[in-house]
Amino acid sequence: MKLFDILSRQQRLVYLLVALLSVAGIWTALRLPSAIYPELQFSRITVVVQGSTFGARQVVFSITRPLEEAVSVVPGVLRVRSHSIRGAAEIAVTFVPGTNMDQSLQLVRARVSQVQSALPPNLI
Repeated sequence: MKLFDILSRQQRLVYLLVALLSVAGIWTALRLPSAIYPELQFSRITVVVQGSTFGARQVVFSITRPLEEAVSVVPGVLRVRSHSIRGAAEIAVTFVPGTNMDQSLQLVRARVSQVQSALPPNLI
């Protein structure tokens, strides 16, 4: 016997399987996320400071290093990297995956505010 002969005799079973698969497909389609792109949450915060007339070496010692030390004590920090150029500094703070980034952003802002009085004036 061929498969087609067996299935033609069991029409009710075939209809039942098709109905169950259709219901399962509709249920799965309704549970899928509707966005085109998945939600992403990057575990990195960048602090950019500019407006100083200092040279690169002075920026490192008077701006970059105090900011690095301040943000490195925030819970969940994995790595702190910085780039200093004449008149500006950029500090990238990378956090452990799964860190609550909203809370970490608030903590980083608080730490930068604490150190701000020790930094040169007129920084943006």
